[in-house]
Amino acid sequence: MTSSADLRDRFRGALLGLAVGEALGAPAEFLTADQIVERYGVIAEMVGGGCHDVAPGQATDATDMALLLAESLAERGVYDAEDVMRRYRDWFEKRPRDVSLTVRTVMLSYRAGTPWDLASRRAYEILGHPVASNGSLMRCAPLALLFHGDQDRLRPALQRESMLTHFDSLAGWACVALGDLLVAALDGRLHERLPAIADDLEDEDRRISAALREAVEAEPEEVQNSAFVVDSLRTALWAVLRTTTFEEAVCLVVNLGDDADTVGAVAAALAGALHGEAGIPARWLAPLELRERLRVAADRLADLADA
Repeated sequence: MTSSADLRDRFRGALLGLAVGEALGAPAEFLTADQIVERYGVIAEMVGGGCHDVAPGQATDATDMALLLAESLAERGVYDAEDVMRRYRDWFEKRPRDVSLTVRTVMLSYRAGTPWDLASRRAYEILGHPVASNGSLMRCAPLALLFHGDQDRLRPALQRESMLTHFDSLAGWACVALGDLLVAALDGRLHERLPAIADDLEDEDRRISAALREAVEAEPEEVQNSAFVVDSLRTALWAVLRTTTFEEAVCLVVNLGDDADTVGAVAAALAGALHGEAGIPARWLAPLELRERLRVAADRLADLADA
């Protein structure tokens, strides 16, 4: 059994880890692995820069949106999708440094008067293609904290949260899978529970269950940091399974390049849930821009979850 103190440390680890992974990966976004080597050698420190010109310790949209979700959950004590959507709109109005095309289209539609619960469908109609990208996967970790131990409430909340911006059931089931993985990691039983999680999702979406199984034995050349939600989920889990520390897992992911900040956030949330805040290098936490707000949100969610 995980002690209360250990579990609270893992709650912090999940949210802080998400931000650390995104901040480390931001300078590598859209670069190939070879270009990263040419420019940075190996990214193992908060270097800053990249296409969004972040300062060391600054994250981008995954951390912003995950924190907004976490603070809504902490303040309201429940998942209130309409409240979350309003927070996302207010954030969008402040012109954040990074907003994906899918989320931008949803927010513009919502701002123009589309009801909050129809905005992602309208964005799908505007974009004209499925939106099974990783923009909902990257931010959903707070729901696994609030509903730790309550899968009956966790899964519908994850799917509803995903549907706020991504009108595609594949994105929703990827969020469900990550939620289940996060809960297992919080309990220190990720490796043990993984086969059952994959089996349980077999009847829901075989693409997701296959990705979980493939992550166990995949070789480096078989994973990629693309924005496709299945690739992001597979790579994040692969990195955590094949390493023994938070640092190893996150460095492995961000140095793959491509969508390094988002996949870095997903992998680091999972690694943080497994290893806790205590497992995150202090040199990475020190410059983290939103560190204290993330800690407070994690502690409030732990209180609500009786962790």
